[in-house]
Amino acid sequence: MSERAKVVTLIGLGVVLAAVVFYLYVGGTSITVGAGSSVSEAYRPIDVENPALHLDRIERLRKLEYKPTGRDIFSSQPPPEPKKAEVAPLLPPAGPHLPPEPPPLVVPIKYYGFSDDAVRKKRSGFFTNGEEVFIASEGDLLQGKYRVISITPAATEVEEVSTGRHAKITMDNQGGAPQGDSPHQ
Repeated sequence: MSERAKVVTLIGLGVVLAAVVFYLYVGGTSITVGAGSSVSEAYRPIDVENPALHLDRIERLRKLEYKPTGRDIFSSQPPPEPKKAEVAPLLPPAGPHLPPEPPPLVVPIKYYGFSDDAVRKKRSGFFTNGEEVFIASEGDLLQGKYRVISITPAATEVEEVSTGRHAKITMDNQGGAPQGDSPHQ
């Protein structure tokens, strides 16, 4: 664009600006603010039923205390986490307690010997309860109450069938049986 064209365009814009200013301020027309309203319209106050002050509400607000939350209102950071109250260690419940452990199993049977059966590959034990003599292998029941778990030369382990408790019966050499009736004593 040439220098002369720029000057002509600038003069044209100045004339348009002067015409708009003259029309708005000197021409005497009113300025429209929005659709259907103008500055020259009469002022109408808002319709209020009771314009009196509510002094009771004002007094209630005056007595209200401000309780801060600890957050800085000028910061975008979230407020700090509230401190957790320390929890006291849990005490055991005061209700009923577990029953005490049952006493060790006492078996009224004496173990006084054993024998090995080479054919059946089983070991049998000799037991007595006073005058009665019992012969039982591993897995058999004694007096219908005790199951023989294992038989060794030194002791026999039995289990009470009703409770599942175990007991060990050691060899009793004074049980009244002679030493010669068992080859493995």
